[in-house]
Amino acid sequence: MEDSRAPTLRDALRASPAEAYRDFFRLQERLRDEGDVARARELAEELWAVLPELAFDSGEDRARFHHNVAVFFGSPGEAADLSRARTCFAVAMDWWREPEDSGWHARVLHNFATALSNLGTTSSELEEAVDLFVRALEWRTGEREIARAVTLHHLGLAWRKFGELAPERAGEALEKSAAALAEAAEIRARHGLAEGHALSLFHLAVSLERAGSAEAASRFEEAAAAFDRLGMEAQAEISRKRADAVR
Repeated sequence: MEDSRAPTLRDALRASPAEAYRDFFRLQERLRDEGDVARARELAEELWAVLPELAFDSGEDRARFHHNVAVFFGSPGEAADLSRARTCFAVAMDWWREPEDSGWHARVLHNFATALSNLGTTSSELEEAVDLFVRALEWRTGEREIARAVTLHHLGLAWRKFGELAPERAGEALEKSAAALAEAAEIRARHGLAEGHALSLFHLAVSLERAGSAEAASRFEEAAAAFDRLGMEAQAEISRKRADAVR
């Protein structure tokens, strides 16, 4: 008798992992917008359960797939799970062990660090994130400035969070946070990346504010002006209020 049952996510993933994952991710975005938390979690559990069964055409295909799944589980949201993300990132890192022309080694390091920075709750997890960002910067040099600025921006956020979780080292952490964000802002300004420049300026100001620096007010004003030029009125107003508060 012909099986009339509707194909499930598991069936689709077994048949074509990459294509099914793209559909899964789009569905997760829709469910998030609709607020259907239960269904989103159910599908995430189904993805995790079937993952060990999936077959790939090559080791690189397997690594790419696990990297994408790692980014999903490593992002804030209802399905966020740092342990699962770590497991999947390990597969990708095992394949791209050394820097190569495609930049996948640095990409994996950056995204793993971002997951740790976003979801980590201990100083050791944030210290690990910082180390991974620094390793990514060994490839994302001045020859790859736009990617370098992205990593520097996130490194600045990670240092700041590390300082919150390790208050005995807050002074050092905030100094390094400000340095990373200042370099990110400078690169983004030079390349005309207006929104990224504004965001880096704002977070630079936040780190300076936390450090008690008198420079924070002027940096908040710069961020407000940058947001104004982009028509981002709410962000500009927040920046101006922060500037007034620290004067």
